[in-house]
Amino acid sequence: MLSARDIRGVTAMVPTPCKEGAGGWDVADSVDLDETATMTEKMIRGGISSIAACGTTGECAALLWDEKRDYIDTIVRVARKRVSVFAGATALGTKEMVRQLRGFRDLGADGGFVGLPLWQTPTLENSVQFFADLSEALPDFPIMVYANAMFFKSEFPTVFWEGVARKAPTVITSKIAYGVDHLKEDLEAAGHQINFQPGQSNTYAAYKQVGTRVTALWSTTVAMGPEPVVALMEAILKNDSKRVDEVWEDISSVPPAVPRGEFAEGFPRYNAQINKIFTNAAGYVKSGPLRAPYRDVPDHWVTQAEAHAKGWTAMRQKYLKAAAPA
Repeated sequence: MLSARDIRGVTAMVPTPCKEGAGGWDVADSVDLDETATMTEKMIRGGISSIAACGTTGECAALLWDEKRDYIDTIVRVARKRVSVFAGATALGTKEMVRQLRGFRDLGADGGFVGLPLWQTPTLENSVQFFADLSEALPDFPIMVYANAMFFKSEFPTVFWEGVARKAPTVITSKIAYGVDHLKEDLEAAGHQINFQPGQSNTYAAYKQVGTRVTALWSTTVAMGPEPVVALMEAILKNDSKRVDEVWEDISSVPPAVPRGEFAEGFPRYNAQINKIFTNAAGYVKSGPLRAPYRDVPDHWVTQAEAHAKGWTAMRQKYLKAAAPA
């Protein structure tokens, strides 16, 4: 079974490709499995180390169980244990998540990717016990926590991680999406068991704060081509601060995906949509149409996401040339 020490490099938070014309509520077989296979192989050859599927940008809320099962099965079969595969099973309650996680384990996924139940606002006791229950139900199946403060109604304080490390031994890593203000404290409380992965946008700050104790990061941007993000993580693992600065400067030069000044209000509404838009605009993965219910997006957000894709594609060429054989 995977442990925290096994989590290194870049975790790709991948989209779920949708067949053309299949974004409606009445389509029960929307996943483009051929494109899923192509995407998985591209990501692996591009240097990513793990795949986390069926998160927010994977449109998990828009998929039926059968679609998720076939999608994860395709990723697992193509990956062939070359990278770790964490399968998303976030749902409204523990019993349904356990059912899905058992199904993914039986398909050969390496672990589950799970956020807190989404109905009530979770208490600290409830949050810790939820992951303890998952460890009891699946003692042989590692868990990546989907620690997104915006979506899961929790700030994921250090005391939460202390409790999880004590009561939920199968939790080995976390996608942290709550900033890095208490990352050092989290590492001291639970770093012996849990590998804390900052998001791409917070990785530089995390490195400056805790150095090479950051051994992995997560990214949705890799769906436009992973090479710059892989280069950033490789430089961090080598503790090559000059190279980290260089790569970070390149990544930071790309226009933002979200219109300036509109992140706090708009991102919770349009996250899945803009990720699909910039992925399609970049052309590295054919993500396909938006799925119901999350299909609305303002025109100026579309324009900004497309500018983000254009900037990333241009910047990425430098890293493709660096990786090309002489």
